[in-house]
Amino acid sequence: MKKVGILTTFYSFDTGYSLCAVVRDQLLALTSIGYSPVLFVLPTFKDDELVPPGTEVRKIVPQLILEPYKGTEYPEHWKEDVAKAREMFEKNMEDIEVLFCHDIFFIDTFIPYNIALREAHPKLKCRIYAWCHSAPSTRLLLENNPHANRFSWNFDDRVKLVYLNHDKVTALAEYYGTWPSNVRVVYNARDPRTFWGLDPFVVKLINEYNLLDKDVITVYPLSTPRMISGKGLDKVIRIHAEMQKLGMKTALIVPNAHANGHKDKRLISETQVWASHIGLDHSSLVFTSLIDTPQHEMGVSSKIVSDLFRLANIFIFPTYSEVCSLVLLEAMMSGNLLVLNKEVQSLYEFGGADAAIYFDFTLRDTPKENESYFRDLALITLNAFENSKPLQAKRRAFKNHSLEVMGRKLEQLIHEE
Repeated sequence: MKKVGILTTFYSFDTGYSLCAVVRDQLLALTSIGYSPVLFVLPTFKDDELVPPGTEVRKIVPQLILEPYKGTEYPEHWKEDVAKAREMFEKNMEDIEVLFCHDIFFIDTFIPYNIALREAHPKLKCRIYAWCHSAPSTRLLLENNPHANRFSWNFDDRVKLVYLNHDKVTALAEYYGTWPSNVRVVYNARDPRTFWGLDPFVVKLINEYNLLDKDVITVYPLSTPRMISGKGLDKVIRIHAEMQKLGMKTALIVPNAHANGHKDKRLISETQVWASHIGLDHSSLVFTSLIDTPQHEMGVSSKIVSDLFRLANIFIFPTYSEVCSLVLLEAMMSGNLLVLNKEVQSLYEFGGADAAIYFDFTLRDTPKENESYFRDLALITLNAFENSKPLQAKRRAFKNHSLEVMGRKLEQLIHEE
């Protein structure tokens, strides 16, 4: 694999600073697909333990006097600073084949690094992708002025600009006096695995079942012995099977407790076989008791349930009887679309008459009638889901800004010729 470097001026790795969070996500995306990236930082950098595993940290970026350089005169320390940075880049980037840098060519305080990298690049073998994290302003045509290096291109074909959206691609190209063909677009990642600090068990489920690429995620915590007879899990399975026939990618996650007995395990196995028969296979129906057995056969922690509900978007609840359901309250707090059993009157008291969808979950007389009926329930549910702006925004964030999406985009840049 190609050697990839990320050039920063970090002295710490505080992800409360947005640029640190962006770099961390890039490192995570790269290491997850097999790269061993190099992070270039200042010699005073002390947060090695916060850097994603698999990353090499090189503390070689010289600490320079950073100032806005608002005037037209070059400061007295200018030549010394630029020469120091250029020497360190040439010496320590010899093995780098692709270099990502962030705002180095864009921010006024980075002008010494800007010029040093420009001067070093002809002696290096790397391609450079220069991220710009702010909107471009009007280009200034300057001569004998340090700011001229912020508005000029003067690069060979091994250097490209990177912007965070398509809206200002042309404006950014004009800012540097180049063509839009020299600009690439890479969205920032914002992945729940890093942003929410999810439990490792939930991270494992996301990775194994590709949950962030699902359209519909339902979480239904229950006790295994009563999952069919008392909680109506079979009805939820039918709706998910019909959603999949309609082209939706779905996941039904069942945090099931009390699954350590032979009878309970047989019930789970029989349910899996039946679900697969009607169209919902093992990759879409997940019982937590079957993960790392027998560790979770008696249930999972409330932290895991909470994290799973945050990932979910539709809560389907065909329960036969409830007093004051905790799982319903958890789904409500997590912003799930509620699909409740109209025959259980207490659910109206907590779910609200106008804040949920209510269905009659009674089975029909024949398999054909059942299929048609539950297809209608799936269609009605999906219509409400598709018309929920918050849930669609959440869906877009998961699908378009995961670490996997980031990794695929970075790899495209890495292998670009």
